[in-house]
Amino acid sequence: MGHRRTLIAAAAVILAAVSGIGVYFYVSSADQRAQRNVSLVEAFVASSSIPKGTSGENAVQNGLITTARVLRGTVPPDAVTDTSALRGRVAASTIGTKQFITAESFVAPSQASGGSLAGAISDKGLVAVTVSVDAAHGVAYAIAPGDHVDLAVIDPTTGNASYILQTVPVLAVGQQQPSSGGSAGQQPSAQASASGLITFEVSVPDALKVVTASKAGNLYLTLHALSASSPSAAVPASGR
Repeated sequence: MGHRRTLIAAAAVILAAVSGIGVYFYVSSADQRAQRNVSLVEAFVASSSIPKGTSGENAVQNGLITTARVLRGTVPPDAVTDTSALRGRVAASTIGTKQFITAESFVAPSQASGGSLAGAISDKGLVAVTVSVDAAHGVAYAIAPGDHVDLAVIDPTTGNASYILQTVPVLAVGQQQPSSGGSAGQQPSAQASASGLITFEVSVPDALKVVTASKAGNLYLTLHALSASSPSAAVPASGR
């Protein structure tokens, strides 16, 4: 009988020891997981609001996506680790400031339902085209979404200037459109203006003229007065 009690007591001691070791390793593992979760890592986030339909390339080039040091435990499992994965993709929806960039943030154009800029184009026969200008070529960055401008080019041979398009509607400045940053003619944010990116609404043939002039680097913009602005589409410089 005494021998049996001794065996039972020994077994209890062994079980207690094993349980203690198990608890120790569990707590140790939990501590390690907690430490990993509170450590800081870098992740890609939106530096400012990214409108729906924005291409991944434009978002990266215009500084709309940046890295931030965040807690490891807050980073989504599908967070993007290489911005090259965004090439050929567009924002599936508006991405808020400081929001993580994940695999679902940008999708193939065929999966997108259309961006806000596409919705701003007034006619299916027109397209949006963007140019990059400095302050000297772009009216000192004073152009706003909803304005109308004329586009002039310099002949490299003669040095003479001539208009290629007149009364061209401005759809956006930087990423800012009238619907996302105020009414038509309202001055865009300093960040949008300083980007030098001006998006026009033109016909398909006129878009090619704009691209050619922009590539040559001799494109100048002139700004219409608000009272002179017209909602009509751009017309050739000849008026025809």
